[in-house]
Amino acid sequence: MKPFSVQRLGVILAAILGLGLLFAAQPASAAVSGTAFAVDRSTAKAGDQLTLTLSLTNTETSDIYFAYEAVQPTWPANSQAGAFTVTGCTGDTVDCVINGNSANFHFDAPIAPGATKTVTLTVKISDTPPWSATTPYTVNWAPYVYYEFGQVGGTTSAKDQGWPYGVTGTETTILG
Repeated sequence: MKPFSVQRLGVILAAILGLGLLFAAQPASAAVSGTAFAVDRSTAKAGDQLTLTLSLTNTETSDIYFAYEAVQPTWPANSQAGAFTVTGCTGDTVDCVINGNSANFHFDAPIAPGATKTVTLTVKISDTPPWSATTPYTVNWAPYVYYEFGQVGGTTSAKDQGWPYGVTGTETTILG
């Protein structure tokens, strides 16, 4: 009988670990479609106000019965307390929680197939921002969207997507 070696043990453990990772993997959530994000100004100055428009169009074949969205500035703007303040939230929302430079809300649901719900956020740029007044500063916005659709009490699905590095077209350069 051959002696049991550490090398054999390593091969066995690697095979078990590989199988464990293979069977433990969860399918990724499907990407969200039907989202639109816009900001009303590509340039601004200290003290100005921006308007962010966030829309969700139902591209599914059944109602969206739950929809949540959160938005905040990208880094480093999200770490600069007081540089940007969300001051208003209006539109097709049942609630809106504003926390300094970020907001989260639930779209008014249900959202029928093909229908669109829109929420508008008002953002105030500080009169005395923490960055140098002689250097232009660019802020971008990082939304996260999650929604559920299907038959309540029956077969349902969910989709979510985040844009941690921001969304093209939502940048604003703040001039000194």
